[in-house]
Amino acid sequence: MKLRIGSVPYLNAKPQVDWFHSKECSAEVDLSYAVPSQLAAMLQRGELDAANVSIFEAIRNPGLRVVPGISISATGTVKSVRLFSKVSLNEIESVALDTSSLTSNALLRVLLKEQYNLSPTYTYHHPDIVEMLRHHDAGLIIGDLKLFDLEPGTTELDLGEAWLRLTGMPFVYACWLATPAAAGPELTEILTTARDWGNAHLDMLVDKWSTRMNLSYEQTHDYLFNVMDYRLTKEHEAAALLYQQKCIAQGLVQGGSCLQFG
Repeated sequence: MKLRIGSVPYLNAKPQVDWFHSKECSAEVDLSYAVPSQLAAMLQRGELDAANVSIFEAIRNPGLRVVPGISISATGTVKSVRLFSKVSLNEIESVALDTSSLTSNALLRVLLKEQYNLSPTYTYHHPDIVEMLRHHDAGLIIGDLKLFDLEPGTTELDLGEAWLRLTGMPFVYACWLATPAAAGPELTEILTTARDWGNAHLDMLVDKWSTRMNLSYEQTHDYLFNVMDYRLTKEHEAAALLYQQKCIAQGLVQGGSCLQFG
C-alpha cells in the first residue's frame, strides 16, 4: 500500500519532497500538496499517513508522532514569514492573519505580546497583503519570498529575526508528523532519504524552482543554501519546547498539550 504523504507547496519544502518526483525514488508514495492549515485537517481526518506540517499542529495534537531528525527551521531572518504594517509596530491595533498558517499566526501573537506588550484584534484573512492592509493595521503573510508593491512607510517584521532576538534560538516552523500507525523506522528512513537527496541536489533545485516560481536565482539560492535548515537537533527541539511553553502561557493551546521528540 502506498504511503499517503502531504506537503506544503512552498519553496522551503522542495528539498524534502522533490526526490519523490525523481527517477531515483524507490518509495511507493502518494504525494499531495496543501497549505499547512489544510494538511493539519487532512491528518486529523485520516486522509494522510504523514505530512510536512506546522509545528503548532504537533503541539495541539499530541496523538501525532514527530518524525525524528527532520524539520523546516531557520535561525534568524527567514524571509518567508513576515508581518507588514502601515503603522509603527508599537501602534498596531488590528492584524489580519494568513488563513494558510498555523505556527506563524501563534508565533506572531507571542512576539507582539512579549516584545511590544500588544494584544491587538486578530482576524483571519485570505493571504492578500493589499486587502489585508486596506482593512487592518497589519497583515501576516507566509510562504512568499516575492517583494510586494507596498505603500511607502510600510514597516516589515521578519518573525524569524524577531524570535532570535527574543530567545537567541532557532525556530522550528514545521516537521514531519505521522499517525501512530504510519510512524516508525521505515517512514523515518524514507523521509530522511528524501531530505538527504534534496540537500545533495540544491543547485538543481535552485535552477528549477527559481524559474517556476518566478524568483531570482540569487534570491532562491540564498534562501535554500543560507536560510533554510532541515535538521531537527536537540537545540531545535529545545526551541520548539520553548515555543510550546509560550503558546500555553498565552492560552493559544491547552496546558495539557505535550510536544514529544524521539
